[in-house]
Amino acid sequence: MPTDIPFQQLEDIPGWFRRMDMELFRLLLDGTGERLGGGDLAELGVYLGKSAALMGCALQPDETFTVIDLFSAQAPSADNQSENDEQYADLSQQAFEGYYRTVHETLPVVVQGPSQTITEHAGHGTHRFVHIDASHLYEHVVADIACARTLLKPDGVVVFDDYRSMHTPGVAAAVWRETAGDLSPFAVTPNKLYATFGDPVPWLTLVKDWLAASTYWRSEIQQVAGRELVRVKRPAPKPAVAEAEPQRGWLARLTRR
Repeated sequence: MPTDIPFQQLEDIPGWFRRMDMELFRLLLDGTGERLGGGDLAELGVYLGKSAALMGCALQPDETFTVIDLFSAQAPSADNQSENDEQYADLSQQAFEGYYRTVHETLPVVVQGPSQTITEHAGHGTHRFVHIDASHLYEHVVADIACARTLLKPDGVVVFDDYRSMHTPGVAAAVWRETAGDLSPFAVTPNKLYATFGDPVPWLTLVKDWLAASTYWRSEIQQVAGRELVRVKRPAPKPAVAEAEPQRGWLARLTRR
């Protein structure tokens, strides 16, 4: 059975997390739980907990969910601090925990610090699902990718936010650079890229089968650098219904010609 997701409660948490990605998260969280025999979860960069609260819904009793964020701590570089001041001035650990508790009674393991230190607090090779949404600076994303590689089980899933936004070119550069190596994307949405360091075929097939059965979401298969990738799309817009032309006298119709 699919994990029960309280969509309305999640919508009440501030943040940027589309329903399309919520449903893909559920699909892949359930899929990794079943196909990989369970495993831990981790999120690098939490903002106010919208995606973390969803991930917590899929957590099993014998698994550990670890989240890490600077929250209100000083960033390790001036550029990173500038980014935080501009985009996340209202973020605090207390605010995150308060919003998370609107969905769950128990908090995950909450770590305050640079995202690259996640490997000091979470198990190596034990994770089935890692979500990266921390610093958008290129060198930090490269380090976060390395952390995900350390945390994940073979064939575990890693998700990247803001992989194509105009204001986050560092994320795009870091992610696509890694695809020349062992990172294999298998799905994209307008906001997130889904990938694995292992075999992408089972996850690609899972997403394609889900989309084939959907009466709402659409898909488009693309070849990227010799790899198959599924693009998840919104429903096609309904054609506009032309308004009936008002009845006009014969003189008016002649005048229009």
